[in-house]
Amino acid sequence: MDQWLDWVHDRHYEFDYRYIYFGYLAARTPEPRNDEITMTVEPDGAVVLQAGAHDRGLRLANDAERAQFVDHLQGRCCRDRYPSMREWEEAQLHTGECE
Repeated sequence: MDQWLDWVHDRHYEFDYRYIYFGYLAARTPEPRNDEITMTVEPDGAVVLQAGAHDRGLRLANDAERAQFVDHLQGRCCRDRYPSMREWEEAQLHTGECE
């Protein structure tokens, strides 16, 4: 998870928060999407999140891994400062603080 997040930061540094937030939304609701994040649902129920065409993706095998990813993002980005990922995402327009 952290390797993928680091890749997103390095590759999309100016707008990384958008990819991270949309990855969070995609992991919460496992439905195919194609916006900042491309999400593919595999036949076995796993999902693959991709942040752009050159991203090999983050594969989340099941509901437990998706929940773990969501929790990880909340802990890494929100910490004690933001009560929700939505509030964190809105604050990123000005601060860019997710590590």
